[in-house]
Amino acid sequence: MRVFYTTTSKVRDGQMEGAIAVAGEAAKLVSRNGGDVRFFLAGAGEEVNSMVFSVEYESPEALGRAFDALGDDADLQAFMTRVNGPKSPTVITAQSMGMELPIGRTPKPGKGSVLEAHTGRVNPGRIEEVISQSAEVCEFVEANGAVNARLLQLTYAGLASGMTVLTWELENMQAHARAAAAWFSEAGLALQAKMMTADPANVPVSSALYNEIPL
Repeated sequence: MRVFYTTTSKVRDGQMEGAIAVAGEAAKLVSRNGGDVRFFLAGAGEEVNSMVFSVEYESPEALGRAFDALGDDADLQAFMTRVNGPKSPTVITAQSMGMELPIGRTPKPGKGSVLEAHTGRVNPGRIEEVISQSAEVCEFVEANGAVNARLLQLTYAGLASGMTVLTWELENMQAHARAAAAWFSEAGLALQAKMMTADPANVPVSSALYNEIPL
């Protein structure tokens, strides 16, 4: 079961270049102990101009080993003190963990420069329906150009704990536009109608679009 640790931050006015440099420094420090580090800028949704620094591990055990090692890393501790100081180009607004839920399918391998994320709140007793519907969504978006479509569950995420996040990636904004248009095809509208009922299994909370920034 793959797990994620995500840090969301706001860029202080006019300090985008410094914020990206800080993320690059963080990536070098964190990756000493494994994990796939990625960095995104929110382009649409409630967190526009926020930055997301995500580290993905192959299992909870791998995350635990990495965090134990990072806790003893003097370089990282000094870096965190600086990042949380008044001269930092960013302000951390949230940190959370997430786990990939098994939905009976293997994601189409690959990465894209555009990440789409849809967060929802599962109604009590309806998680099996959410998993089934999510598998259908993942198959649909991957048939229309997406890769790495997955269902995550947020943990240690404050008020968002327990919520699910459907994510997938696209090569670029043209690919995103084609996938978005597919939702208004006959098949896409039928899938929307199946999920968006008067008593849905999963209640939509937010949607967002992110652009990856290479580090």
